[in-house]
This record gives sequence, C-alpha cells and structure tokens, in this order.
Amino acid sequence: MRFRSPHLFFFFFIFILHGCVATQSFPTVARSGDTVTLAVGSPDGMTKSNTTVHFVSEVDSSVTPLMIRSIIRIRPDQTSNAALFNAFLNAEDYFTGHSQWMSIIVIDLPEDLTIGDGHIHIETSASYGYLPVGINDIPISIEIIEGTGKRNEFNYNNNFGGIGPGNLTDLESLPQVVLRPPLIQSTTLIAAAEIKVNIPVGAVPDRAIRIVNDDFYTKNYQDQLQMSWSRSGDEFTVNFVSPTGSMEPKQLRFSVVLRPGNNFLSQKTPSIESVTLYDESGGMIEIFNGVEDKDFFTIGIE
Repeated sequence: MRFRSPHLFFFFFIFILHGCVATQSFPTVARSGDTVTLAVGSPDGMTKSNTTVHFVSEVDSSVTPLMIRSIIRIRPDQTSNAALFNAFLNAEDYFTGHSQWMSIIVIDLPEDLTIGDGHIHIETSASYGYLPVGINDIPISIEIIEGTGKRNEFNYNNNFGGIGPGNLTDLESLPQVVLRPPLIQSTTLIAAAEIKVNIPVGAVPDRAIRIVNDDFYTKNYQDQLQMSWSRSGDEFTVNFVSPTGSMEPKQLRFSVVLRPGNNFLSQKTPSIESVTLYDESGGMIEIFNGVEDKDFFTIGIE
C-alpha cells in the first residue's frame, strides 16, 4: 500500500485558506470506486447543473465523465487568524466580489478507470470574477492505482448510540434569491444602507424565511456590520449599519433562503425597488455620481 504523508493534509488546508484551486485531488492517489474531493477555489454560482467533470488518462488519453456527488462551500473558523487577520484572504474579495469561501466538489470515481497518472478536467459557467484563471484553466492531477475502492459514506456516530451515513445534501446551498452589489470597485464608504426588494414568496411565513448577509470575515467584524430586515407581503426591506462608516458596496450582498418544503413563486421574478445609501453624517450618497444606485445591483433566484 502506498504511504500517504500527513503533509498532504497540511497542503490541502493551505489551499483552502487561500481560496485557491488545488492542483491535486484529495487524496492524491485513489482506486476506481473511491471517493475523492476537489478544492476548486471560490467560484460564484457553481452548481451541479452548470458544471461538468471528466477524468483524462495520461496513459492512454481516454476521457471518462465523472458524476458530481455534491458541491459544498467551506469556511475557516470564525475566530481563526484566517478569518480575522489574514491579509491575503481579506483582499480576495477585490477580485471575486463576494466573501471568502472554498468550493469543494465531491466525486465518487467510477469503475474501470485507466490505471496510472491522469488529471481531472472541470468546466463550469460559474464566475471567478476578475481572477486571471479559474478551474476551467487548471487540471487537477490524480493517480489511479490497481484495485477496486469503495464509496465513502462519511459514517458518523451521533453520540447517542446511532451510527449512520452523513448527508452531504444538508451541506449544499439551498435555492435562494441572491442580491449582488456591483463587482466594479468603488471608493464610496457607507455608514448605513436601506435596500428594498420584491421577492415572490407568497404566503410563506416569516419563521420559514432567512436572510443571510455575505460573511466577509475581516471586513464585517472590522466595520461592525449589522443587518436587519422586515417584510410586508413580498416586499422586503433589508437594512445595514456600520458605526465606523466604512462599509464597502460589496458588503451589502445578501441571500434570501426558504425552509425546505417552501418555494419561491414561479409567476414572478425578484426585483430591486430601491437602494439608499448614507454616510456617517446621515447624508445620502451614491456609489457613482449621477447614476441611480439600484442600477448597479442584480438579483435573481439560484
């Protein structure tokens, strides 16, 4: 059996912390049938439906499609240096326009893959923002060895006498309405913001609705960002406050998520009613002079 160095774990988490695309699978060596994970950076909007994965053998050039089992986002401990003080991660959102996460693709390898060195090729329409390369440009190396592996069920003990498989679906993003601020950079700093949006939720009660602001780690804590919301029918008012008056427009990103079993109405599409921004003195400000702020924002169901 091939020895797998513990240093692999170290390098895997280094990739995670820096939000980069890992150039090797984890583990780096696998058998047909094994479960592997791929750290694919910080794409915005990556789903199973807009992403394809193939194994390309470097022995015989054969190409085998791989089924995606799950795509999940992971983040560092909120009290870690990576989350609070890491300058590299703090600057990453300049290129992506969203908070710092790492997307992980989980793959169950099929049988009869060609033994030997190969790589995994991924194509997605998800956005990598202004980053010069994304996963479409980066092959992920993997070595296939002899033998037949087994799908990892991620079994766990629930501490009450039960043992069963983990449910990766619970870790995936739920359907949601996402409000995105402009990706283009602005020098405008914001003390408060009121955003009104119309979202087709119909009779869904408030207790089944969650509005989640994007967690920019260092920036949100440093700016003491606070968010609250209220609702009148399908109209939602989302308020942001920064006592330091130092919020950037990108920090106004948020998602509206419904408890499973509830759905957004298909007859209507979400829309932005207004975006009003204020400085520390309470005066109204604009992201760019002479252009209505809401025209820089986008909203949609994902």
